[in-house]
Amino acid sequence: MRLIDAEAAILADLADESDVVGEKGLSGSGVTVVAARHPTLGRLVIVRLPNGSGVLVEIDESGNIAQS
Repeated sequence: MRLIDAEAAILADLADESDVVGEKGLSGSGVTVVAARHPTLGRLVIVRLPNGSGVLVEIDESGNIAQS
């Protein structure tokens, strides 16, 4: 499974470079989940914490979580 811890600047850059498909905030927690398509990385899920850092999930084109 390809889960990557990421700093706020990296997540912000990836979100800016990607076509955002959907975004949902989890009420009361400050956590935001973004589904996006990046031009070179493909499908991504970005989980952003209140401090801006979070987790990046790379998903292969078949819809499965990428294997590392």
